Amino acid sequence: MQLTKLWRDFRSRDQAGREWLAPFLALIALIFLSDMAAGPSRTLLPVYGEAVLHRPPYFVSALVSLQQVFGAIAAFAGGALGDALGQKRLLLLGLSGVPLVGLGFMIGSPVVLVLLWVYIGFAFGALTVGRQSYMMATVPSKYLGTATALVFFGLTLGSALGNSLAARVLNSYGFRTLGAGMAVVAVVALLIGLAAMPSSGGVRGKGVGGAFAGYRGILRRRPVQYLALLRFVPTSYWGTATLLTPLLIYRASGTASAAAYYGAASLLFASGCQLISGRVVDRFGVRRPIVVLTSLIAGMSLVTSLFAQSLVGLYVCGILGAGIAWSLSVTIPGVVNGIVPRAEHGRTLGFTHVAWSAGMLTGTQIGGLLVDVNSGLPFLVMGLFNLVAVGSALALGKWLKTPPEGD
Repeated sequence: MQLTKLWRDFRSRDQAGREWLAPFLALIALIFLSDMAAGPSRTLLPVYGEAVLHRPPYFVSALVSLQQVFGAIAAFAGGALGDALGQKRLLLLGLSGVPLVGLGFMIGSPVVLVLLWVYIGFAFGALTVGRQSYMMATVPSKYLGTATALVFFGLTLGSALGNSLAARVLNSYGFRTLGAGMAVVAVVALLIGLAAMPSSGGVRGKGVGGAFAGYRGILRRRPVQYLALLRFVPTSYWGTATLLTPLLIYRASGTASAAAYYGAASLLFASGCQLISGRVVDRFGVRRPIVVLTSLIAGMSLVTSLFAQSLVGLYVCGILGAGIAWSLSVTIPGVVNGIVPRAEHGRTLGFTHVAWSAGMLTGTQIGGLLVDVNSGLPFLVMGLFNLVAVGSALALGKWLKTPPEGD
């Protein structure tokens, strides 16, 4: 296991070489708990909207779209603030939104749910950039692929456990009790962030204003633009799959717990895929994996369009698609490390999260609009669209052959 390898390396080095591992392991624990609390919402929000609030699929797609818009705003600002002031503040800001996810399932009001999800989107945008930039500022570059895999492993394993527990709670107690349990676990994660996470990073010399001003030069670079496409297009597929696969499983099976069990199974599979992807990236680099993975996403989306009314087909395609999509996410910090210097990591991660948010917005909108026309049509559209991502991955190979200056 990759964590065992990291621990052996940790023990074999002198005290100065060990300093990075303790904050990294604390980060993993925080990520695990926060996604155990928030993870079930990604799978169950479409079900909650239809079964409890009695709203059409487009209501949830609009809700998720609001989350992505405000998440993009937070990520753009957070990228500059992380480069200027350090990453721990971003982590704490992001964690403040996690308890509100459980609160949304407890209240049962569409209006309150919209208001909560606006702030949740803002907080989660800061959390995403904060945890990635914290990791990249803490972990030695030769372990970056494995460390990224472990970060996502913490996310997916926590979310898988949360979905598994959520299925049992739903069968016995319903959404309100589930929301209360999610809020309690989220508060524990927030306390860990406050008490156990040491500060990492600091003022880069230009201050906050200089960090924001530096965005212009970063956004003009061709490899950063290709990276944005690499985040936007595959995430559009993931937005569609995240919204529709649990909903279509619920419609095919007639039970909310079937969607929760799908969420657990897909995330457990994705966890294993991430560890393999991290190992591959550390050993061979990111240039070839991003081409292979974007090609697989395009193909899987097209296959899903053929099985959109089959319970077994939805389970198989959804689980495989989750493994591929999460494996591609593991490569992103390595791509960032390969095309920009370290002092610009936060802003580049912030910009790529804007692209990610735009992709989720696009995918959820297309999914919500087209699913009632034909359940397979959104996946057909996404499969064809993802051919653009394959071209972007091929184009990035020119800049990923050698590391950038100053890193």
